[in-house]
Amino acid sequence: MLEALVAGGAEGLVLVRDNAACEGRSLLRAFVTAAVQRAERVLVVLFDVPREQFEAGLSPSVKEQLLYRDGFTDPLGWSGPDPDLRAGDFGGLLAGGLPPGGPLTLVLDSLSWLLLRLPPPRLCQALGALLGGAPGSARPSCLLALLHGDLHPPGLLQALGALATTQLILGGAPPSPGTLRLASVLSRPRRGGVRQKDESFTLLPDGSLRSLGVPTPTPEEEDGRPPPAARTPGSPRDSGGRAPSHPLTFRLQLSAAERAARAAVPPPYQLSPPKRSTLLRTPGTIVCALEPPEDEDEDPEDPDYDLDV
Repeated sequence: MLEALVAGGAEGLVLVRDNAACEGRSLLRAFVTAAVQRAERVLVVLFDVPREQFEAGLSPSVKEQLLYRDGFTDPLGWSGPDPDLRAGDFGGLLAGGLPPGGPLTLVLDSLSWLLLRLPPPRLCQALGALLGGAPGSARPSCLLALLHGDLHPPGLLQALGALATTQLILGGAPPSPGTLRLASVLSRPRRGGVRQKDESFTLLPDGSLRSLGVPTPTPEEEDGRPPPAARTPGSPRDSGGRAPSHPLTFRLQLSAAERAARAAVPPPYQLSPPKRSTLLRTPGTIVCALEPPEDEDEDPEDPDYDLDV
């Protein structure tokens, strides 16, 4: 799925969900680099970081192709009117100033900034109106949004996930340059349903992404033991197919040694042949007979005679 996203196969809202332990801005830069290489127009709307920090690691050829709207320098609008950024009016962002060309990719860094300042229903309606605009209007073919998952409640994350066509939920150990990283990719095909696939990838020195496919299980995971680095929220799916809100403190699988020990213990209701023969080797015969008490009077009358009508 990651290869399809890099090749431009994603449409609609694509969420990159990160957390405090695993940042997602470098992955966002990798998708921006891929969009520029596909000769697409890229408009980056910055809220969390300045332009210099966002461009860290991008090649000069990619930097000169990017368009920006700055919402970081003056978030309160003191230096001049720019109400579109603070009001979440994405239609105003695309009203003018865009050169003609191929498809447009809109990048939000980050969507969490808006969610913390605007009512979520209003923001979701604005996103839906932007992505569902008329074909002749200036609407992006893809909306890439960075979302800090540990800043929002689970209900809001589920609502945004229902609005998105693709989610990339990052997890694993804190990343370092050139190391293997994990992502859980959730996509919604047009025919309905939800597909989920865990994939591994690495970021190359030029900022591009290299997909490594499905991660191979570690020896600890094959034996049923928890991996050395606990998976963070949303990275690998749990037993119910959802992202756990906290790292699990237990496991539902048995290791090979535990399975062998369980198979060696006979069930309590199943008697082995030696034990059965021991229980059945009893001298004599046991007969159970019911003897009424001696002081009990025999009553020949039917106890239910009064029920006969």
